[in-house]
Amino acid sequence: MFARSQRKKYGTYVRETSMPTRRLGKHPNAKVYTYRRVIFVVAILLTFAFIARIVLSFFGTEYVSLELSGNVHYTEVQIYDILAEQLDNIVTDFEGQTENYLKENLSYIKEAHVSKHVMKRLFTVEITEREPFVLLRFYEGFKNPPVLGTSVDQDCSFFLLDIDAHVLERIEVGEAGVPVEKRFQGMVMLIAAGDKFPKVGTVVQTSGVPVAVKVLKSAVIQQPELAKQIETIDASRPQQIKMQIETLPLPVWIASDTVEAGLHHVTLLLKQHRGRILELLKVPPDATQPYLDARFEDSIYLGGYTQKQ
Repeated sequence: MFARSQRKKYGTYVRETSMPTRRLGKHPNAKVYTYRRVIFVVAILLTFAFIARIVLSFFGTEYVSLELSGNVHYTEVQIYDILAEQLDNIVTDFEGQTENYLKENLSYIKEAHVSKHVMKRLFTVEITEREPFVLLRFYEGFKNPPVLGTSVDQDCSFFLLDIDAHVLERIEVGEAGVPVEKRFQGMVMLIAAGDKFPKVGTVVQTSGVPVAVKVLKSAVIQQPELAKQIETIDASRPQQIKMQIETLPLPVWIASDTVEAGLHHVTLLLKQHRGRILELLKVPPDATQPYLDARFEDSIYLGGYTQKQ
């Protein structure tokens, strides 16, 4: 490549100067600029890593405060312990992930709203808890519940469920030295059986439990006076749901497809004909077990007796 020349006039003579040779397409300081860019990027990454470490250490277990509201069944210590088990993840996770973690590990929590205040080193947790609705008596390893009072009747476990058949907790039989039925007196007991015991924190889907819960909810809403008198519900056979009523010495049968009509008929019978039923029960029935059959839309029958009786 030829050097370019410049001519400059100074008075009466001309001076010719030469410019240094330069390669086209590449700056002579390109490598220096590349090194500077690399150093700049590394510095930024190190800065962010340092800040992240400060934030994480800022949320060390011993420095985090917990502000809790809406809790009834869980103490602040219990919820704090659950959060502390996954604290590193909880600090970096979105609030929604932390909320799901709480609901998965604490069965009474229905909804949770979590807020993180970094500068205050504070977790704010607002909780909505599930309420116990019914007691479940469950027989593991049986297709249908055994007859109450038999030897296998004792081979069962008890669970507390909410209104959605969500298992809140398993009740220990020997706890406090008082029978479970006495400890939860006034709460309706569902009777069911199946291959395996329900798992705490899940919804019971087997053995007619959802049907029994539906029956009880319908009674509470539509026939509240009757609901107060229901002691047990066995919906292991949906077309022969058995209810034990406190003021009647015999079981009542209703069907899953006529629940509302059945509850209505039973309510009317208790109001208008309970005395007559008690009189009839003084006569020994032909069958071994009398019952009230309210599975029909427009009538109710007393089973176990002949037409003459």
